[in-house]
Amino acid sequence: MLLPALAVVAATLTVLPAAAPAAAAPRLEDGFVLRDIETGLAGISGGKLGDGLTDFAYLPDESILVAGKYGKVMWLPRTGAPKQIADIPTNGSGDLGLNGLAVAPDYATSKAIYTARAVNATGTGTGANGVLRVSRWTVTTDAAGNPAGLTNEQTVIQTFADFYIHGLSGIVAAPDGTVWASIGDNANYVGVPREALRAIDPNDLHGKLIHVNPDGTGVPTNPYYDPANPRSPRSQIFASGFRSPFRISLEPGTGRPLLGDVGNGAIEEINIVAAGNNYGWPCWEGNVKTAWSNTYAECANVSSAQPVYSYPHVGGSSVTGGVVYTGHTYPDAYHGKYFFGDYADRVMWTMKWDERGELTTAPETGGFGGEIGAPVKFGTVPTGGDIIYADIASGKLRRIVYAPGNVPPDPVIRSTVDPATRTVAFDARESTDPNGDPLTYTWDFGDGQTGTGETASHTYAAGQESFEVTLTARDPGGATATKSATVHPSNHPPVLSLQAPDPDVTFEVGDQIAADATATDAEDGELAVGWETQIVHCAAPADCHLHPGARQDGPRFRLTFDGHPGDSRLEVTAVAVDSKGAATTSTFTVRPKQRRVTINSTAAADFTIGQENLSSGLFTVGTPLTIIAPERSLDGIATFGQWAEGSTNRVREVVLPDADQVYEVLYATPIDQRYDSDAALRTALGTPTDVEQGDTKVRWRNYQRGRLYWSPTTGVHVMAGAVLAKYLAMGGHVSLGLPTTDELAGAGGGRYQLLDRNQGLYWLPATGAHLVVGAIHTRYRAIGAEGSALGYPTTDEGGAPAGRFNHFQRGSVYWTPKYGAWELFGAILGRWNALGGATGLGFPTGGETSTQGNTGRYQHFERGTVLWSGATGAWEVLGAIRTRYFALGWERSYLGFPKSGEYGVTGGRRSDFQGGYIFYESATGRVTDRPY
Repeated sequence: MLLPALAVVAATLTVLPAAAPAAAAPRLEDGFVLRDIETGLAGISGGKLGDGLTDFAYLPDESILVAGKYGKVMWLPRTGAPKQIADIPTNGSGDLGLNGLAVAPDYATSKAIYTARAVNATGTGTGANGVLRVSRWTVTTDAAGNPAGLTNEQTVIQTFADFYIHGLSGIVAAPDGTVWASIGDNANYVGVPREALRAIDPNDLHGKLIHVNPDGTGVPTNPYYDPANPRSPRSQIFASGFRSPFRISLEPGTGRPLLGDVGNGAIEEINIVAAGNNYGWPCWEGNVKTAWSNTYAECANVSSAQPVYSYPHVGGSSVTGGVVYTGHTYPDAYHGKYFFGDYADRVMWTMKWDERGELTTAPETGGFGGEIGAPVKFGTVPTGGDIIYADIASGKLRRIVYAPGNVPPDPVIRSTVDPATRTVAFDARESTDPNGDPLTYTWDFGDGQTGTGETASHTYAAGQESFEVTLTARDPGGATATKSATVHPSNHPPVLSLQAPDPDVTFEVGDQIAADATATDAEDGELAVGWETQIVHCAAPADCHLHPGARQDGPRFRLTFDGHPGDSRLEVTAVAVDSKGAATTSTFTVRPKQRRVTINSTAAADFTIGQENLSSGLFTVGTPLTIIAPERSLDGIATFGQWAEGSTNRVREVVLPDADQVYEVLYATPIDQRYDSDAALRTALGTPTDVEQGDTKVRWRNYQRGRLYWSPTTGVHVMAGAVLAKYLAMGGHVSLGLPTTDELAGAGGGRYQLLDRNQGLYWLPATGAHLVVGAIHTRYRAIGAEGSALGYPTTDEGGAPAGRFNHFQRGSVYWTPKYGAWELFGAILGRWNALGGATGLGFPTGGETSTQGNTGRYQHFERGTVLWSGATGAWEVLGAIRTRYFALGWERSYLGFPKSGEYGVTGGRRSDFQGGYIFYESATGRVTDRPY
């Protein structure tokens, strides 16, 4: 989880409690509005990270417990102001902190809650950042029975914390009394450390979804449960292969765990988690293999269970897993929908799946809501079931209410005090209207005076220390809303004195940062100083986000600089707050000594430098970098060959020196690979004459004596000479498709090449190259192609009335939709042509066939039959004469073979045969046959 980019202002002064920065008005689906609930935790404001609202949970009376990243636990009564009940020891560095809070289902009697956090610790079983711990606590109460504190911490599960990211990230207390917790890989984000592989190690809790009993023993239904060792990781693990599983919930009804997993550089996931499934990290992100999936042998046999939904990880994308809506206050279309969001992109979606876990309603293209703040936890309100989420940016809980029609405005007060004149400048410009309407403003300054306008200034008379100011915002429909704040016109802000490092000095990894500060206040005297740090990391000039860092207290600040991947800087803020809440901050920037790392490649690819997916970037001197060339180029065509100096290992490990670095990498397309691996082909084609061209569907490259073509379905094939010339003349791959074979040797010294779409180009010096396609090509190849009696084609396929044809050296093939493709040869073909071809007898309805006893040949046509024998030649038999001839038994009858065509005689028509004739009488239609 990363904080969104915020402008940091040095020496910022404010007299009101810290609040969220100005942002665009939230945008929700029609009829929905946000109702904000104050938590008592400060949001992000003016360079201050605030308390870092992370989680919340409802108590049985529908009051709320909320958690702050740095250890605060607040109680929010149903009415009245929030109250802090605890500040538990927590390591809040980076992504770590008090990230999870859940209320036990038996809270009414046990007063038990659970927390998920990082804790500073040393010794056996700890890491550089202490431990990751799920704890069970008892809530103490005051005389009125309200929560007042936490006591009796009991460890449920615990594992070491190596690094300050991807730690304990979610917790659910299930209705059955069991506890679910999600843990990230907790691996260093610099490079691709082997530690990430523990996400797929069944003996390690990192990168897992955990399912345990309240005492920490594994649930017996867990896939690897060992009754002899119920507290072992294997017994506690439910599923594996997660990078940064941010937020889990249980599907109503089925109890299936629903989990969002933040991607590294490719995919954000929502998973319906099944017992024993491996979700792939670090070998997979969703359905995409990672850049290093072939780097580690441990990934060789890893398959990834697929998410129910995923979307690209772009910039600082960071999915926040959500909850299923089962309430009754929203329109029916939302019942059963899963509400989830993206913390960095400030957006929320809904989607729905069926009982098989297959998506039935995809997320909204533009989101259910946008500019909603930074959602870090979704939940549901017990009564009514409204969706509610924690917004770490504002420090508020935000309830999504369906309230169609005109909705009241959301007023916001900002103020600045001049204590010398007791003048306060008021500003309402951050106010918004859910319906987008323009607003008018009225101010009650709390001393009997009023004002109007989006901004106002008021000078208070001497005497009274504080005033309650009320702002009323009104929309054109008459809806109003008010907001109040307390101002102290005479209160002086703290005076902060900071001794910071020289701003022109840059730092390498391992250098020490030293600063000192003191603070005094006109009213309070000497004040304590606190320190906050944040790394500002920019993927692009307008795409920056924050990594919260260490906090320190006291006048001295000392920190060893550890750098950060990419274009980054460390901002250190000294903070002093007086008794009336006025705060003064002073920020200095620690700039790293950076050098540029560049990868020059023969193909565009998704390179990894450190944690960044880029081919050129700035990095801090002294940073250990893992540089990875992916197996394939971005278009999926070219594969890694080698680095320019000859190394074939795709992964390089370097410590960045104090100089820019350039690495050359060679990628080979399938065409390159075929050409480079085939000496005979290189001899035949000669050297390239231009660069490879094309796209992901087809590519080609020209050589001195031919061309190579490639497609994903056909592979690489060579074309050359007359066949290539003919191919190009007819439009090449755009018109004809792609070769499916190399050019092959044909019968009689010819050449041919097969193409997709059932086509072939055939060449002989005497005939040239011609195209045969479709059904004609199928028939041609069925009878032996160029090696058959037909020989090579002498024409391309042409059109005939109601059909198609190809002519060959010794025959033709004709095709019609009704009868298909059939060949014609020799004398029968000659007679057919003499009679007018397709316009005479029509198209063939079958192939040329031997008569019984091989005494002759015959072929049927649409309007007759042609028979041939050596003694008689080829003659047609038509109409009624043909019918009588058929009835008599064709050439097997006493008539034998025809020795004439049909011709006209007195009174009708006649055909002569070897043993007689058949006469057709026109007047009567009578047919008679006679022997001679």
